Amino acid sequence: MADETDTSHDLLQRLEDSLDGFTPAERTIANFILTNRGGIAFETANSIADKLEVSAITVGRFSRKMGYRHFKDLKAGLRTTMSGVPWLVGDQVTEFVGARGESNRTKRSLELELAGIIEVYGLAETETWKDVVALLAHSRHVHVAGFQTERGVAITLAHLLQYARDGVSIVDMTAGNYHEIFAGDPEGRCLVLVDMRRYSEQAYDLAARANHGGIPVVMLTDKFCDWIRKFTSHIIAVSTEVELFWSSQVSLGCVVNLLVNDVIGELGAPVEERLERLSELYQSYTGHVGSPAARRAGKS
Repeated sequence: MADETDTSHDLLQRLEDSLDGFTPAERTIANFILTNRGGIAFETANSIADKLEVSAITVGRFSRKMGYRHFKDLKAGLRTTMSGVPWLVGDQVTEFVGARGESNRTKRSLELELAGIIEVYGLAETETWKDVVALLAHSRHVHVAGFQTERGVAITLAHLLQYARDGVSIVDMTAGNYHEIFAGDPEGRCLVLVDMRRYSEQAYDLAARANHGGIPVVMLTDKFCDWIRKFTSHIIAVSTEVELFWSSQVSLGCVVNLLVNDVIGELGAPVEERLERLSELYQSYTGHVGSPAARRAGKS
């Protein structure tokens, strides 16, 4: 067993420092622990083995490599960073679900989504988050690409950022050459990727090409993306596992809302001036229900 004086911070730091020396299976386990430290208390060697498609024996062997007798001991080494806050909502969840007569599966999914949201608010206080906000606020060009079912999240992020600043675009997947990212001067650009497992090869290739070209990469993803660390440290990994047919995008949506809010705070007063200009343009060309433009069109 690890020495009693070991702290969870020491273990997390050792995992970070050892990533390059791990085998692929060990790296997958280490990455899961690093990005899921708030929820690791609720995992077992078998549950992690199932999620990561490795054997429980491999999880146990990894725990011993890190200086613990077994995975349960390793969890004890992380105890001080395991926030119980997400689970303090349990009574309210039970009351809500009980009143509706919903199944245990619905209750568990609701608990997981609430826990994921709270975890995102914790991530918003980290240095990694602040670095991502700075990139989104001050890069000359921000290119946003989403894949598979996460395309909608990427589009929402891009459209909201376009209200706050110039130079934000959705990557054109149909052209097939990604010229808007790579054909021009790489200086002052950043690339935001949004994807969850099973990950698109396009996401991997774009991350690799951008990293090789000196373009910072931001990745919004789930807890299982172990390959992205090769290309960037600007990773926001959130909980997506629920007991529903699809993985949940609730936490990703929360990330988008908080990122845009913090970008607006970073940019300051110019955002308000931009929004006033956009509002004036909208009223001139489209208008809202009950607005002068709408009344002129006979929609009063």
